[in-house]
Amino acid sequence: MRQKNTYLALFLKSIPIGLANTLPGVSGGTIALVLNIYETLINAIKDIKIKKLTFIGLGAVLGVFIGSAVITDLYAGNPQLVNYFLFGLVVTSAHSTYRKIGSFSFLKLLFMVLAFALALFFSREIQLGFVNAQGLMLFFIAGFFGSIAMILPGISGGTLLILMGVYHPILAAVNNLEILTLIVFALGMGAGLLVFAWLFSYLLKKHQAKIMVILTGLILGSAAAVFPAQFEIAGLIAFSVGVILIIILEIIGKNT
Repeated sequence: MRQKNTYLALFLKSIPIGLANTLPGVSGGTIALVLNIYETLINAIKDIKIKKLTFIGLGAVLGVFIGSAVITDLYAGNPQLVNYFLFGLVVTSAHSTYRKIGSFSFLKLLFMVLAFALALFFSREIQLGFVNAQGLMLFFIAGFFGSIAMILPGISGGTLLILMGVYHPILAAVNNLEILTLIVFALGMGAGLLVFAWLFSYLLKKHQAKIMVILTGLILGSAAAVFPAQFEIAGLIAFSVGVILIIILEIIGKNT
């Protein structure tokens, strides 16, 4: 049998996870699920498996650099087409959690609707008034809560950073190699990953079906952040590319 998630596979699969965390409306955790790396990621963080975390971290960092270098230009050039692409990507990725739900019930439907509403609320680009920190402390807090996006599918790291008012400063810090800012942000993210990995690992073991219901609702609700503002024929092509990309990633995830 082919070994699942070798170190090279972990590195390669972590690149789109890191890239996803730079995109509004897209969750790194969602891509981890699609690529069949989610439980490996959770357990590696929870148990502090240094070798696996090194390969995952290197891939994710490379993905972040690629995303930060490309996303600004893409959005500046044609934000509408980018949103069509991201919308297709996000909506299709919900299949990864939906197929693990099992039989439906009224309670599961209720959980999905509530999760959808929660993600819909957070997908609106509204500044979070309770985040009063400034300077490096703000970047530490942003990293701590931004780490949720790597653990929880359906919550976009890019959207969370927008809500906290640090999305563009973080992209600028990556592009300009502002080392101190990046170190503080990384420390916050590391602390957040440790906390949330333990929590979600426990929840997945005890309530997997219910968690998948909630994650499906979160993923679908988060799509509102990239819902295209107007109809375009070219946008349908971009949407299809997003759909096809997720299908390809799912196939890769099942066979590597």
